[in-house]
Amino acid sequence: MTDTSPEIVKKQLEIILSKSESERFRISDELNTFGRKVLESSICNEYLGISDIDLKIEVFKRCYASFFSPDELHRIVLSMMDYLQEENHSLGAAK
Repeated sequence: MTDTSPEIVKKQLEIILSKSESERFRISDELNTFGRKVLESSICNEYLGISDIDLKIEVFKRCYASFFSPDELHRIVLSMMDYLQEENHSLGAAK
């Protein structure tokens, strides 16, 4: 569903396509970064004091849960936890 008229959508597309590939990439990267920050902020407001690892996992779940069965998602989350905890441990040992 959209409340944007077809004429406006057409104009938006014209503006986007008038940009160079590098400008379009930069814009999409900025929009992706902004969306991720909004999502992270929402999660942090919902789960006060959430750890960095749990935040990464929750972002993943909210973005990709619809792509996996519950069992697959559970296995992926367990793998992420192992990997992120090991990475976190390795970084702490390097200090």
